Amino acid sequence: MGTRLVMRDLAEHRWLRAYFFASAGGLVVLAVFALGVAVGTFKLFPYSLLERGAAAARDWIRYPRHHVRLRPEKFLVPQPAAASTAAQPAVRLPGAFDGVTFVDGFFGRSTGMRLLAMNGDVLHEWPVAFNDLWPDATHVERAIHDWDAQIHGALLYPNGDVVFNFQYGGLARIDACGRPIWRLAEQTHHSVYEDENGHLWVPSRWRHDEPSSALPGAPVPYYEDLVLELSPDGRVLREISVLDVIVEGGQSGLLYANGEHGAVLNLPLDGDFTHLNDVDVLEPSIAAAFPMFEAGDLLLSLRNLNLLLVVDPDTAVVKWWMVGPYLRQHDPDFLPNGRISVFDNRRDGAGGKALGGSRILEIDPATREISVVYGDREDQRFYTETMGEHQHLPNGNVLITESEAGRAFEVAPSGEIVWSYVNRWDEESAALIGRAVRYPASYAESIEAESCNDAKKQEG
Repeated sequence: MGTRLVMRDLAEHRWLRAYFFASAGGLVVLAVFALGVAVGTFKLFPYSLLERGAAAARDWIRYPRHHVRLRPEKFLVPQPAAASTAAQPAVRLPGAFDGVTFVDGFFGRSTGMRLLAMNGDVLHEWPVAFNDLWPDATHVERAIHDWDAQIHGALLYPNGDVVFNFQYGGLARIDACGRPIWRLAEQTHHSVYEDENGHLWVPSRWRHDEPSSALPGAPVPYYEDLVLELSPDGRVLREISVLDVIVEGGQSGLLYANGEHGAVLNLPLDGDFTHLNDVDVLEPSIAAAFPMFEAGDLLLSLRNLNLLLVVDPDTAVVKWWMVGPYLRQHDPDFLPNGRISVFDNRRDGAGGKALGGSRILEIDPATREISVVYGDREDQRFYTETMGEHQHLPNGNVLITESEAGRAFEVAPSGEIVWSYVNRWDEESAALIGRAVRYPASYAESIEAESCNDAKKQEG
């Protein structure tokens, strides 16, 4: 009898111990599960690290040959059928505006910039590598391979010098031979604008890792977009915070218009909820066409808010703003006719099929009247989800950059395409271009490629 009681007590003890550990384990599992739900719901640490790791893994799976440096497939698309059969990379028809075209993008096995003749022949090129310019970069958050250092915003000078951004990787000026003149170690991005005084206006950003009382409900980390004014020699003269412009200007509602019940900011994966992608300056030469504004005012494009702003850079006062009808827009410009032109990407997640593709729009800032310059007809379809640029030419034509298609084309006021270029990578594929800009033919005459070859021989 006693033996049976002892055995029963031992069995109960083992059962209770097993129950305890099972319960404790269950609580741990439950706690871990609850923590996971909280991290995912409220984007707590280490949410951003996990999401970035998952994004990197997805990127490897989607672009394996890119990551092993066999083929830059991240920047390639199928070539248009008509382009693959053309004798030249560019086709010119009567009515095209004469000059040379400066393009930036991925060429061969490197990123860089090229100057093209009207038939697409390469007159000069500037191959660049991020790690050559910044071999010990400390201003970026992680190491950048040269294949992933995308040019976004470039400006050509008459003597062959170029100022350009590596996207979030820094701003540099190089000469016609590719030798650095100056470098700015900031997370500059998207565009470079030179005003009539020779000053440069460039978007930049910095990262917040701590909550800010100015933005209640903003999870960290997040990025604050900045507008930098620089001297021609690369010195920062002024820094304007886009968030300060919006918040201190009494326009915080533009940030929180996201369907939440309270003041909560829903940040994209990369913490970029404004996404400044262009700065344009109202020049004195055309300021009279805009009685609402003054010379020197800034036109800003905030892509992720579908928002255009006109701001006084001295007081940071918002003089005008408009949301849509453009969707994820790029490259707004003040025009001499008193209107604002904008590249309307109309990103729809369906390759342009849901909304009909991208468009070029003009806006009357006084009446807010919208007109479609190009892209409203079935025979005018073009589309790029991201990037995209346009340039109004002196003869009334518009040069359009369909970035993700690796294509640039010039349209006459009638809508006829009078010049087109495809950045062929091989027989099947075209490679991304950031922007195509038409310059006078005299730019090519001032660039002497042979002197660059001689200089390289002397350096070697």
